Amino acid sequence: MNPENLSVEALNLFNNLQREAQKEAVQLAETHSEEEAVYLAALRSMPEKKRREFLFSLSKTKWGL
Repeated sequence: MNPENLSVEALNLFNNLQREAQKEAVQLAETHSEEEAVYLAALRSMPEKKRREFLFSLSKTKWGL
């Protein structure tokens, strides 16, 4: 995974993931874009309540919902 291919937000998210989730992101990058892989790994590693909060904050930030 090349950090130059990630947005600042995705890179920060990747750096804050636990080691196992980082490994999963690298594996997912083989079949998804690196940015998508980071977000997928992050979502998979979160408990359900945090996942919902994270998705809501992304929606609000990215699309103004």
